[in-house]
Amino acid sequence: MKPQIRRHMPLRHCLVLILLWSAISSALAADFIYTVQPGDHLWNLAQRYLKAPALAIALRERNHIPDDRRIAPGTRLRIPNEWLKLETARVRVAAVVGDTRLVGGQTQSRSPDVGELLQAPVELQTGATGSVSLEFADGSRVLVRRDTRLQLRSAQQRVLGKVHMVELVLLQGSLENQVKSMTDTGGRFEIRAPAAVAAVRGTQFRVYAQPDSLRTEVLEGAVNVSNTAGQVNASAAQGSLAQVGQVPSQPVALLAAPVLTSLPERVERLPIDLPLPAVAGASGYRTQLAPGTQFLVAESDETSPAARIRARNVEDGNYVLRVRAIDAQGLEGLSSERSLVVHARPEPPLLIEPAADSATTAPQPSFRWTQADPSWRYRLQISKAGQNQPLEEQELAHTTGATAQQALPPGQYQWRMAAIHPQKGLGPWGDVQSFRRVLPGPGVDIPTPKDGNLPLRWSAQPQAAQYRLQVDMDKTFVNPQTDAQTETAQYALQGLPPGTHYVRVRAIGDDGYTGPWGSTQSFVVPEPEPEPSHWRALLVLLPLLGLL
Repeated sequence: MKPQIRRHMPLRHCLVLILLWSAISSALAADFIYTVQPGDHLWNLAQRYLKAPALAIALRERNHIPDDRRIAPGTRLRIPNEWLKLETARVRVAAVVGDTRLVGGQTQSRSPDVGELLQAPVELQTGATGSVSLEFADGSRVLVRRDTRLQLRSAQQRVLGKVHMVELVLLQGSLENQVKSMTDTGGRFEIRAPAAVAAVRGTQFRVYAQPDSLRTEVLEGAVNVSNTAGQVNASAAQGSLAQVGQVPSQPVALLAAPVLTSLPERVERLPIDLPLPAVAGASGYRTQLAPGTQFLVAESDETSPAARIRARNVEDGNYVLRVRAIDAQGLEGLSSERSLVVHARPEPPLLIEPAADSATTAPQPSFRWTQADPSWRYRLQISKAGQNQPLEEQELAHTTGATAQQALPPGQYQWRMAAIHPQKGLGPWGDVQSFRRVLPGPGVDIPTPKDGNLPLRWSAQPQAAQYRLQVDMDKTFVNPQTDAQTETAQYALQGLPPGTHYVRVRAIGDDGYTGPWGSTQSFVVPEPEPEPSHWRALLVLLPLLGLL
């Protein structure tokens, strides 16, 4: 019954009564309501559900029950939550990956199994590649990240009602937590670390513990962070840093989530190293990959000081990608997530011949590549430069070489390879490698030199804008006597000295590409013919005739 307030009661008395009634109402609201079933009486209820059978007497007085052996079915009993009996709640291993160990409890040190039920007390340890996802009886989840030591100190639930109480001790490392709401049940979820305690009644948050500090990052709901020096309450999108012997820092806003719209949906190269739009205020970035469609365990967990997404050796498959920025205090911001497909195996072979940007005069060029496994097959594609549609595609078994099946006209081309695994099938294509199919250097038609003069001609080549001609008496052409360029397929040599000469010609394409030299050819410029003897005698007599 509500207290009656007299008409002339002093104001301060009214306020006291209002506060008292509010406290009583709150206490009653926190009680668990039990509906009596046929056969129930206070003593068997206390035996089944309360911490001590003697609490049956207190339960009778609290609910004004006249007969402790007889209660009408349907009666609603108020039971304080702290009277309810607790029982141990097992914790299920929902997922596990990498280097992970169970220490203590009822078993020797070993790796946990997916689906295994853990019973407190027990310790989980993850190495550089380890990660574990724990699921509690109420559906709450804890992701244990790499390089972490976590003690499951207690996990309990009340016999009546959906009330759960969990106490974890984070000795080092980091956790990502999704805790079901406990606001209306009186439940509690605590994470104790050397520097502080993070306590919640339902939220999504992360903690990172070191021997002298605890970082808390709240994504949803609120978290109370406390130690012997004081406490703070951090709300959604806020973080706090607690250090041993110091009041936890006032909450600050977490950095914004990165934008991932520019990332590809499929990755075919490892390690992954992709650019990311920078987040204002960020001093680093964290990239996590979880296999499947739910983020249960982190198969890859990498940080980078640059705005890049990085992951090392992960298996092919479908992943959930999670990326966030890190501020100067080490507090990690809000995360962005998206799906990502990794298809990097079997890895394509390395390309040997034709080498990058090389030229070949062979109409049907030869191709060579490396071999990773004799059981693999390979697929070769040849296409015009800059085009995706292949001119030719071959599938080859147990070999590291092939020849083009068709003659390639002069021009620019590219080729690439993919490996085919006996079980995994076709892997990703390797990078394209460019090459050029060119005609051999022009051959020169050499007529007979006359009086040291020699007109040279050669066959014109398609797409040639100019020709370069060299002539020398030394076949090495170190310092050629003639080194000329002409736009036509001919050139006139004049004033050649007697002796053996060597000549070669190469074409220069309209795109500036200089083709190979043609074969070196030789020709002989003969000595001048000697003058007749009577002409020599006349030349001797001419001066004498002048004396006459």
